[in-house]
Amino acid sequence: MTRAIRSPPDDGPVTARRGQMALLLTSVFAVMLGYGVTLTVLPYYTASVHRLSGISHDTLVVHIGLLTGVYALAQLVAGPVIGRVTDRRGRRPVALAGLVGVGVTQIAFGLVSSLWWLYFLRVVGGVAASLLTVAASAMIADWTDEQTRPRGMALFGTAVSLGIVAGPVLGIVLNGASIGVGDVRLDGYSMPFVVAGLIAMVAAALLGWGLAESRSSRGPANGRPTVGRGRLQRLGPSLVLVVAAQFGLALFEGTFVLYARDRFEFTPAQTTQAFLVCGLVMAVLQLVAVGPLQRVIAPRSQITVGFLAMAIGIAALLAVHSRGPVLVGIAVLATGAALITPNLAAVVTQNSPETFGASLGMKSSASSLGQFLGPVVGGSLLAWRLASPYALAAVVMSGSGLASAFAARSSRRGSQTGAHTNSG
Repeated sequence: MTRAIRSPPDDGPVTARRGQMALLLTSVFAVMLGYGVTLTVLPYYTASVHRLSGISHDTLVVHIGLLTGVYALAQLVAGPVIGRVTDRRGRRPVALAGLVGVGVTQIAFGLVSSLWWLYFLRVVGGVAASLLTVAASAMIADWTDEQTRPRGMALFGTAVSLGIVAGPVLGIVLNGASIGVGDVRLDGYSMPFVVAGLIAMVAAALLGWGLAESRSSRGPANGRPTVGRGRLQRLGPSLVLVVAAQFGLALFEGTFVLYARDRFEFTPAQTTQAFLVCGLVMAVLQLVAVGPLQRVIAPRSQITVGFLAMAIGIAALLAVHSRGPVLVGIAVLATGAALITPNLAAVVTQNSPETFGASLGMKSSASSLGQFLGPVVGGSLLAWRLASPYALAAVVMSGSGLASAFAARSSRRGSQTGAHTNSG
């Protein structure tokens, strides 16, 4: 007998759908676990691919940056299309397809030994991850209203951060492990990808069994939900800030392994500890602080504070010389990112119930642009001069903070003008 999948009742904010939310966030966690593995394992795994043996350090750095960047580039191209598909066809099938795709590509990534297969699988994996994350964030938007949406997006961000934390831990746990079946042999660098892929497949089975569709209909009557030119213009400043925030975070994530090794002489375990600090700070702050903070600090003001905190944290990595201060700087950077991410998602989805998928697809594309530029630019600069990526990121975060403050001020003026007009 086929199990009927019913839409949950529309009876309030996300707290009324805890079981559905738990399934969805578990899936997001599984996807980001695979991404987190790449943060610490990818540089070593890439170097172990037989076609890269004997290449120069600078060439290896560029390849690592590109392998990190093409994942985001695929999401950049796919995001808007995926968003429209979720509005037209529903969130559940898109999320399920994405999670299965992530599982398959992660497993295959740990089995290949060709550089070009690595690039191909990173591209396909990026599209698959975008399917899941866009659909998941659209589901959360469906389940929330404008007051509860920052809290819902903070829960989404917490799942992302915990996955990024768990990925490096998985890499450390499996470091030194080895298993062989026939001609296939997995070592401590390839096995984390395979295990992460298997976890994603288990999550896909749970998602297919228990997740209900969050929409009772499939988009507006014409079947073509779009984000019009006027709305695109309104979203433009927020999308630019999304690019900037993800650029800074991805530059750090994509270059820190090599930067910390060369500047601070960090071991892989110490690098993992740094990523743990980053992920845990983001997870905790998004979970316990962003929603309550909204009562005293407007979302747009939180975004401004977040950019300034990221600038300070990144600049600290240029000035400090020992592990303790490094971890403090990373915690400050993570605090800023935790304030920015869910609040920008909430701003992007304001007043767009018929096009949540399209709006969030555009946000995903903007995020992916930043995630692509961060490691590619950072890796290239790192090969030129060790400190240059972080100096650039600090400048970009500072400028983005100023731009955010200006946008927040303009928004307040617009709201006051509108209120005055309505009262008149």
